[in-house]
Amino acid sequence: MELKRKPRGFKVYRGAYKYLKGDTIYCEEEFEVYKDSSDLSLCFFAQLHSRVSTGELLSIYVDFLISKDFVPQKVLVEKSLGSDTVTEIYDFNPRKNIVDYIFVNKKGEQKHTQVTTSPRFSIHTPATCTSMIFLKGKKEDTTTKNYYNVLVTQNAWTYKDDPVNKTVVLERTGLSTENINVEGKNLQATGYHLYDVDDLKHAKEINKSTVPSVKVSLSKHATIPYMVKAPNGTKIQVKYLNDLDRDS
Repeated sequence: MELKRKPRGFKVYRGAYKYLKGDTIYCEEEFEVYKDSSDLSLCFFAQLHSRVSTGELLSIYVDFLISKDFVPQKVLVEKSLGSDTVTEIYDFNPRKNIVDYIFVNKKGEQKHTQVTTSPRFSIHTPATCTSMIFLKGKKEDTTTKNYYNVLVTQNAWTYKDDPVNKTVVLERTGLSTENINVEGKNLQATGYHLYDVDDLKHAKEINKSTVPSVKVSLSKHATIPYMVKAPNGTKIQVKYLNDLDRDS
């Protein structure tokens, strides 16, 4: 895996995922995580590759820096598909609780905006390895639903709108860990249901007892998932996850 910049610290995790629709692999992800011993910050680097229906290769690069408290500090997302390219940068100012968001595409479209957020938040990226970082942003109540603030954007190849703060809801499936089997390997994971807060509100309004959720099987390593299952049947599962942390 080729990194865009030289990270500080030492590598603590490396891994990969495959994305499946039925038995068909439609995307693959590789990632590495580095720890800076001076301030205990972590940096996630991920690369995703997927072949789209036109036959072109979609490539995504993610560089995600978090503090020791799992609060995003700076995030870079680069996407390329054929002749299209997009760069997104998120830069957090903790003194003002403001995120600077910069969007640039190949056509020269540029946008710089500022979004106010809470002191404890996360940022959504296409990378699965960073998808659960918000969990460590505040203390979890293991007996009930927990609400988290995640910054999301609908911008793809053109700028549509400013990023917005979205609430996601996480609930444990049980107080103890569960055993999951991934390609013949037995792994101990913590099970969660991940909900959209709007789905929960709608279900309550119509007295619906079941709410669609994403099932997440989480490793004990820096909120990195082993497996993610969506209600539509798509699944993301780990190919390998190596713990290289000399202090673990």
